[in-house]
Amino acid sequence: MKKILLFSTIVLFCFSAFAQLSTRENVDPYVFKTGTRPLQGDFGVWIGPSVTEIIQMIDDEINWRGMPLLNMRYYTSDKFVLRLGLQIYNLSNGLKVKENLADSVSSKYSKSETYFMITPAIEYHFTPKNVCDVYVGVNLPIGVNSMTSKTSHTLGNDKVYFNQSQNHFLLGIGAFLGMQFFIADLPLAIGVEGGLSGLGKFGGAVKNVLQDLNADNEYEKKVFYTHSDLPGIQAKKISTTKFEFGYDVRLTFSYFFNK
Repeated sequence: MKKILLFSTIVLFCFSAFAQLSTRENVDPYVFKTGTRPLQGDFGVWIGPSVTEIIQMIDDEINWRGMPLLNMRYYTSDKFVLRLGLQIYNLSNGLKVKENLADSVSSKYSKSETYFMITPAIEYHFTPKNVCDVYVGVNLPIGVNSMTSKTSHTLGNDKVYFNQSQNHFLLGIGAFLGMQFFIADLPLAIGVEGGLSGLGKFGGAVKNVLQDLNADNEYEKKVFYTHSDLPGIQAKKISTTKFEFGYDVRLTFSYFFNK
């Protein structure tokens, strides 16, 4: 996992070999200039692993959800920036078992989990100076987290099917403060960003569907709901809401360009 962060950083810095911003002005070679600040109409791409995400990447025992696959910025003016982040994660596994006995039971199991998050945001940048760019902003993460598992057991002509599904709708809000430093005379910047954010999780009850042969040798379906906070309880319906609130800090690596 450590290699992912290192590789992403190297790729970002390799972008400096491409054309620079058209807003750049020719500078006397003997005058040191600390970068080129993006202006209205410019774009930016960036990666920003937070402290929490880095810990998850280092710890192989944690099924981390990864850095956002896409972070884009668009400068609607010299001070206002629209931002969009996209994060996708998927995990799937399968298992087949057959006992080595005459009347053995064969079993099949599969599970998949999908996490999708889109985060629009807006930034306000205070200073027009190139040395240090300070900004504040707000974001609104929206996403879904779903899980499905399928299990079947076969003994002769008797088959039992047991399926589970769980869905979370995610909605949050956050505020952040950041600063970025432009690198030499390149369209690159390194920064740090910290803020408070809250995330609401709606849903989360597990839907269980059991199909088995009854006394009339016909398949009968039974549907019930369970929840990890209510062990042993099978209900007709469960509604849950959960809200998380916390603070995090992230490093940012940005590359700027125009159309």
